[in-house]
Amino acid sequence: QAEIASIRTLALAYARIRMAATLLRRHLEQYRSRARDPILAETARLFSRLTLGAFDSVQTDFDDQDQPVLIGLRPGESRRSVRIHQMSDGTRDQLFLALRLATLRQQFAAGVQLPVVMDVILINFDDDRSAATLEVLAELGGEPQVLFFTHHARLVELARQVIPTGDLHVIELERFAG
Repeated sequence: QAEIASIRTLALAYARIRMAATLLRRHLEQYRSRARDPILAETARLFSRLTLGAFDSVQTDFDDQDQPVLIGLRPGESRRSVRIHQMSDGTRDQLFLALRLATLRQQFAAGVQLPVVMDVILINFDDDRSAATLEVLAELGGEPQVLFFTHHARLVELARQVIPTGDLHVIELERFAG
């Protein structure tokens, strides 16, 4: 009987702690959604554009070890969440690019004006998502300058389709022999 009473006491204590943790996590998430970090909000906006609306937001969550993780949210009523390891390579690249661009935009707003140099960022993107990314990069251009390196003629063709002529300057380098 003493052991049963002890188990009952421990089970109740465990249930209270789990309930408190669940409530705390729920309140933290409500707070985060109200006072959303500007970088996270910009990341969500850019991620939606880069994925052509396949995801309409990102948010933080906690994994099984209570470590913070970033997840993508699908549009619609279900708002199905997708963890990074569940995303395709291209979608994962788009999420990380959205994070980088959001951080750069915050630095630009703070007065940091350095050129942006990008190389091999579209390797896992299809043509439609590549075009969307090139449009986003063109919006960064001017001040600061965006330098985009590629050896893929198709990406140059896409850039010419989506970036206004006066904003795009293509410089073709000769191939090295040897």
